[in-house]
Amino acid sequence: YYDNMIRALSYTEILKGLLKATIFGGIVAQVGCYVGFKTTGGARGIGQSTTRAVVLSFLLIFIANYFLTRLML
Repeated sequence: YYDNMIRALSYTEILKGLLKATIFGGIVAQVGCYVGFKTTGGARGIGQSTTRAVVLSFLLIFIANYFLTRLML
């Protein structure tokens, strides 16, 4: 298994994956901080902000993945 994995993967693919993971993590952190700092309304507002942050993060990661994949071809 390990030998086949080594033959199938190249260093550039690993580096591309790490770069994308870093960018996606940055997106999640930025969105979480932005939405979290603008939260109002007590417990109900926290629930709504959490949902908003998750949906916005998902959409931004989806869009970023499209462009990053296009750039890395």
